[in-house]
Amino acid sequence: MQIEKTKKVAAIANQFIQHARYKLTPREQKLILYMATLLRPEDSDFETYLVPVSEIEYILKSDETKKHGSFYERLDDLLDSITDKKITFPTDFTVDGHRLRGHINWVAGAVPKYDEHGVLCVEFGFSPQMKPFLLGLKERFTRFEFLEVAKMKSGFSIRIYQMCKAYYFENIRHGRNVFAASIKEFKSRLGISDKYPDFRNFRRKVLDVAREEINEKTHLRVDYDFIKKGRNITDLRIIINEKTDFNPESASTDEVPVENVKKRTAKPTNDLQSRIESLTEAQRRAFNTLTEYGVSMVFALDEVLPIVKGSELAGYEDFFVLYMLAFFEKKTVVKGAKEKVKAYATWVTNRRFEEPNLYAQLLEQVVSRKKSLKDDERANRERAKNITAADFRKLLEEEKSIGKTMEPAFSIQKKTANQASRMSRVGEEADLFTPTNKQAAPPLKEKAVFSFEVFKKAHPEVYKRIRKERQDAFENFKTASNYKQLLENSVQAYCEQWFRAQ
Repeated sequence: MQIEKTKKVAAIANQFIQHARYKLTPREQKLILYMATLLRPEDSDFETYLVPVSEIEYILKSDETKKHGSFYERLDDLLDSITDKKITFPTDFTVDGHRLRGHINWVAGAVPKYDEHGVLCVEFGFSPQMKPFLLGLKERFTRFEFLEVAKMKSGFSIRIYQMCKAYYFENIRHGRNVFAASIKEFKSRLGISDKYPDFRNFRRKVLDVAREEINEKTHLRVDYDFIKKGRNITDLRIIINEKTDFNPESASTDEVPVENVKKRTAKPTNDLQSRIESLTEAQRRAFNTLTEYGVSMVFALDEVLPIVKGSELAGYEDFFVLYMLAFFEKKTVVKGAKEKVKAYATWVTNRRFEEPNLYAQLLEQVVSRKKSLKDDERANRERAKNITAADFRKLLEEEKSIGKTMEPAFSIQKKTANQASRMSRVGEEADLFTPTNKQAAPPLKEKAVFSFEVFKKAHPEVYKRIRKERQDAFENFKTASNYKQLLENSVQAYCEQWFRAQ
């Protein structure tokens, strides 16, 4: 398998992960997940997807459940089984007091075909009924790296890992990390309702195997707690935690040559300085904040800064990073500087900050902060967002209005949270990007009081234009629970900015 493909990620709706009933072999689950990595976030409908036969050969070789037979026989068997496997799930419809189940297939077909380069592939098409669970996902979904799943040998390990990860990242923000289900319900989700009637066999062949693989080969750590009623074990509780020191390269595996992963992602050393020099002023401040916190320069450039994107955040990346770190400091239970940096890196790698609700919350804090900026700082940030930090500082030198300290620094980590807290209170923190001049300042003009309601009546066309622009900027946050408030705050801030500029 080509190394670059092990980094691919599949997004699946949590509703499907937790409630669908199916049983797939390890090779079938890996093939389905690999197919899901080929989907694009912008896709509105399924296409057909080409998977090279060489990739399928890797999946077949990694499956311990079926080693006999020629490659042709095993390939034909896999394609036959994957097109025949079904999924059931509960619905809200009832007949004679019984809830009806939905029944769908994973894929619509699997047909051999050459790609444009003459490589032998298999053309797959997902079943149309899978669309709500794989496309257009805005919230309550979980991303799975093919790399982690590819290392597992048990189909039960893959399925339980998916359920645990989906539950953990949806609920840990609320302080919940214990996944609970009855043994009957749990076996139903695994598609083995009629198997392992003796709990000891179920624990030995399913639960213990899954726990060992998940703890050894993924960034999660799980443990079990069993609940008895009388003499029988009736319920299962899975305690889920996140490792702060997990290194995918150190996880044992016979299947994925992960020793080369770093070589693939690492940028040449001589290119690092030029990348830093290309940052804008706000990006450079964000970068400096991260490195002062203890994050490596490459990780800050490759993993953190790409998260901060969109027209609303251009020129304000440093604010977003400060609020991001403040949120992490508030929620983490990890102690010690180095341990915190590892835990923060894990949050970033697992895309915790990119979950729609949390991202919208951080964005709202930035928007609120922007409203309190002085006019000259806001104007300078607008000027600085499209040029490098060096060019911006040169511009300030030429204008004889150099600001104060150019780069925020933190001697200890907990200052990050205090910094973000002070930023929210006008007057306590010196405004960034604000020109300072030791010469006597001209007398202050009394500013007119801004009233949003009066503004809408006095400048209806301007209000409509700004509202339309803000709606476009917030298009990706329509599914967030606080979307309306977030949009209103932004509209009001831009209306006030226009009013002050007149």
